[in-house]
Amino acid sequence: MQRLARLLFTLVLLLTVGFSGHVFADTFEKNVSQAMQNLNLSKGDAGLLVLTNAPYIKADGANALPWLNQAQEKTGCTVGKGNLLFFQRAQSHPFRLMLFRKTDGQAVIISRVNNNWVTDTVNIGPDTISKAAFWEKTDTYHAGRDMFTLASMANVWAKGGPYDFLKSAELHNHICPGLTSGYLMAHYILDHFPLKDGERYTVVACPVWCKEDAFQVVMDCTPGKKGLVVKPISDDQKKQITVPNPAGMVLVWDAEQKRGRGAALSFSFDPLRALSPKDTPKAAMVLAALDHLDQPDRFVSTSAEFNLDEKRYNAITRAGSNPWAVVGLMETQ
Repeated sequence: MQRLARLLFTLVLLLTVGFSGHVFADTFEKNVSQAMQNLNLSKGDAGLLVLTNAPYIKADGANALPWLNQAQEKTGCTVGKGNLLFFQRAQSHPFRLMLFRKTDGQAVIISRVNNNWVTDTVNIGPDTISKAAFWEKTDTYHAGRDMFTLASMANVWAKGGPYDFLKSAELHNHICPGLTSGYLMAHYILDHFPLKDGERYTVVACPVWCKEDAFQVVMDCTPGKKGLVVKPISDDQKKQITVPNPAGMVLVWDAEQKRGRGAALSFSFDPLRALSPKDTPKAAMVLAALDHLDQPDRFVSTSAEFNLDEKRYNAITRAGSNPWAVVGLMETQ
């Protein structure tokens, strides 16, 4: 009887450990190995990308880093080689890890769903993602809405997109025209408003869209460090702004001298849209923009410049104010 009790205890313990992701690791390794075989790729292949949310989520009650480590060992993909990328999701989001073949866009996506391993084998190359029909059936895959994340980031990587663009996508968890606009704005600011000793940037996001996540990565301007001030406005308020295509402001501030300078920025989506045929899916539209990411002046412009003292700086950045009204760029009633 005691022997039977010990046996049952051992089985329960093994199952418990298994659900923490360790015993099941062998199954995960087999899925990675099978994916490598299906893609006809070997460890260290330069044409292989691994893209995953492993650093951010929890699966089976534990973090997913052991699986990430196993994937690195099996594939040879690393951050240093630039072929191991991540995307952020909530901790409760399902685990995803994709192996992607650069030459033709063939991919195997491994997911953890209801304590089971499931896979999607799918082509997400440029031709595929350019067709609206593909996006109409993504909910039939286990990866679901993550398909947009995986397809957009993988194709930008395959086409040699800038690393800081891909890192912006990691935070935003996908690449879209909105994030692209923020990337272009960030580099426009760095080009046109270089900092002097003692100065720092404050980006005023008003109006607000996806662009803000690029400022945090490219410029290290974050809300927590007071480098990014996010101020939503209504459509009616936006219509009252007197500059075309208002996209926000950059403030260059010297906290010790209590003075600085600022600029109101505009962003035009028209030249971005013109790079692709009408009704091109967003994931493919981004690819058309890649060859122009080093030309921010084509899309971004300075609509107005102004000087800053402490009173004006505080009026722009603090809660309850409309920054466009503070600098006199709103229609008066």
